Amino acid sequence: MPLKKPKEPKPPKEKKAKAPKEKKPKKPKKARPPKGKKIKGGANAPAPEELEGQEEGQQQKKKKPLILLLIPPLVIAAAAAIIFFVVLPKMNGDADPEASATVEPEPPVLPSAIPIGEDVSIVGMTLEADESAAQAVKAKTVTYRYTELNNAGKAAQTYVGQLAKETPAFSVVDEEFVRQKEQPDYTAAEGMVLLARNAPAPEAEDTAAPESEPPESADPQLLALLAGADAGFDAALLEPLPVPEPEEPITYVHTVRITWSPGMCVVTADEEEGKVTSPKPATPPGGQSLSIRGAVSRLKEMEPGKLGLEGASMEEYELIPMDATEMVNGTACINVYVYNSSSATNSNQFVGSYLMSIDGQHLYRLDPVTSEIIELKDYP
Repeated sequence: MPLKKPKEPKPPKEKKAKAPKEKKPKKPKKARPPKGKKIKGGANAPAPEELEGQEEGQQQKKKKPLILLLIPPLVIAAAAAIIFFVVLPKMNGDADPEASATVEPEPPVLPSAIPIGEDVSIVGMTLEADESAAQAVKAKTVTYRYTELNNAGKAAQTYVGQLAKETPAFSVVDEEFVRQKEQPDYTAAEGMVLLARNAPAPEAEDTAAPESEPPESADPQLLALLAGADAGFDAALLEPLPVPEPEEPITYVHTVRITWSPGMCVVTADEEEGKVTSPKPATPPGGQSLSIRGAVSRLKEMEPGKLGLEGASMEEYELIPMDATEMVNGTACINVYVYNSSSATNSNQFVGSYLMSIDGQHLYRLDPVTSEIIELKDYP
């Protein structure tokens, strides 16, 4: 087959250069009038001012600066601070902040240790500041335990006899500090006895008011009246002012409570408010007088310490009444002489003379040296 002749390449086509197209000028946009904002106040309100550099027809865009957004919280905080630190203190009357500061209470000062023996002590109580008014008062009570006793009841009886010889003497009393005639049964395995005596009264202070002189500018008629002169007033019409009764002083007693049990005695000494008294004697029936035998019987029931005598019982003395009565303060009294008993060291020795009123309400002692008659205040 005959071969085809290769085709010759065609020469490249030359591109024609296009002329640049001219841009047509844009038509100017029609200026639109700015939209008018509604202004409060009506038609008479002033028109808004135009800003320089703003093209006509462009609407002004307003942006709030950041500082304007922060002003309301700052104003609120400042107002709250003024109310809290200025207004409220003035309303409460505390203009000065230092004047309103409260003082915290301090804890009370109490003993750090409480002794319970010669070389032994326990830790003291510790309180908080809310108990700032607390105080520690040392009690007057003293307690001793006597142990390993062969006969505790007999030991208690012996100690009662020792206290009866004290000056002033102790007496067996009840819980109301009234002297008791009967003694407890010391032979019992267990028991208790209470003794007491009146504590010495404190010396009364001299409270005499100084003599007052009338002032120089006093009324002459008042001065004449005070001097007792006749100044036109009737002194009998003037009633004296009532004199206030003095308050009865508080009295105290020393007490000793003895409790015994097999092999042990517990002795507790204390000081309490009160007064030791004797039981009221039985008054004779109406229209009757105390007999001589009755007067002697009453003296035998009394304690020697109340008569200024020694010993634990009047059974240690002999009482001899006189037949005739003697007048004391306008009242007939029975006179009784008192001697030591025959079993005493100084037997049949005269120790005192006592006069008891026939109504049983008064008892006197005759001083053997000065012959002075002294009324016994603890009777009846």
